Amino acid sequence: MNKKWILASALAFGLTGIVAAPMSFAKEPAAAARRGEKEYDEEVRYAELPKDVQRTVDKERGKHEVKSFQHVMRDGKEFYRAVIDTKGDDKVIRVKPGGELLTEQDARDVSDREVVAKVRGVSRATDTGRAVDPGKGPGARREIRLAQGESDGEILDFDRLPGDVKKEIGRLAKSDKIQEVVRYQHRGHPVYRAEVGSGKYTRYIRVNEGGKMESVRGDIDPGEVVPFDRLPGQAKQKIGALAKSGKVDEVIEYKRGGKTYYQAEVDEKNGDRTFFYTVDADGREVDLPRV
Repeated sequence: MNKKWILASALAFGLTGIVAAPMSFAKEPAAAARRGEKEYDEEVRYAELPKDVQRTVDKERGKHEVKSFQHVMRDGKEFYRAVIDTKGDDKVIRVKPGGELLTEQDARDVSDREVVAKVRGVSRATDTGRAVDPGKGPGARREIRLAQGESDGEILDFDRLPGDVKKEIGRLAKSDKIQEVVRYQHRGHPVYRAEVGSGKYTRYIRVNEGGKMESVRGDIDPGEVVPFDRLPGQAKQKIGALAKSGKVDEVIEYKRGGKTYYQAEVDEKNGDRTFFYTVDADGREVDLPRV
């Protein structure tokens, strides 16, 4: 075993004289397997699981999110481990490459407690609206932007979303890139917000835990819908000029820092794209200030 990983594992659990089985969470998924190592325990993505394993994981998790997947080889046994967020004590399952479930004892694996503690230590845990960004090194954090009335924001991997949520976001995103998914609490219920596209094509798709679309907006703040015909004259004129031959589908009013902004959702003529233009009350096009 690699002594560096043994030491890191011991430090992660804060143990003295007790060494847990190493969990490397390698930067390159399945790297240890490709190197031909006899034993490994490393993080992988949902897309890298065998299809039979994916089916078993999806069945076991139901509508719950999966926090982490690992590919494990221990004592000659190969299996995949998934840590399921059950909104309480996380559930750990172990699955053979063919899709059959294994018990902790059958797998001769480290305990569920140790697995959960390790995953929580390296996952994108939240802290007053900020989240760990593993792409910037251990402990690095980036801010999660939330609108008024939203709390407990947490960045999630798209591949690990509950099935119905993932399906609906994918349907609404179409061919546009999903930049980020944030789960947060709103009025006591979890909501999933996906940032999709880029530039004027950026939109924020909100889906509830049942996989039903709640809204699609061009900004994090949901704002309030206002009729296009009731906009101030200069704002209405500017939006009309920007939309050109496109259809103004919806206008959202935002109030920021004592100022009022209007964001128009415009459907592209003879196309399937939607883009957003924002103007102030005087009809000047602006980049809407972030929440």
